[in-house]
Amino acid sequence: PPQIFSNFLADFSQPLVKFTDFLLKITSPADRVGETHAMRVDVIGDDEEGNAVSVVQAHESFRRCVGQSCAEFAIDLLNYPSPGVMLPEQRYRDDVARSRIVKCLTSTPGTLAFTGATAVRSAPPPSDMTRAMQVAKNSQ
Repeated sequence: PPQIFSNFLADFSQPLVKFTDFLLKITSPADRVGETHAMRVDVIGDDEEGNAVSVVQAHESFRRCVGQSCAEFAIDLLNYPSPGVMLPEQRYRDDVARSRIVKCLTSTPGTLAFTGATAVRSAPPPSDMTRAMQVAKNSQ
């Protein structure tokens, strides 16, 4: 079931991927073009310490990873329903839910690497963050 859905999404996006690869081969023939990708996400806390973590995940097929990720989120919504509309950071705020979805997303076939959360530095939050948050709050 999740694999069927992810295969459908992968097949659906394949023409766009092939067209993009074709354009990249024309514009940059010396570059190797393919689906392998890696993503790094850095998160800096808004506390006074400004603690930061970094996570890296690599996958051999971008389209399969995107399709599988969409399927995993949909299945999680079906298996663990919650009322209302939520952003992922709201839905997976607690450790149990977050661990559940991260385990699914990092064990998809083709995952080459997953570092897990790694402390990368300690830095103060951006100096204008507090002001920006206050301006946003006042504009509501």
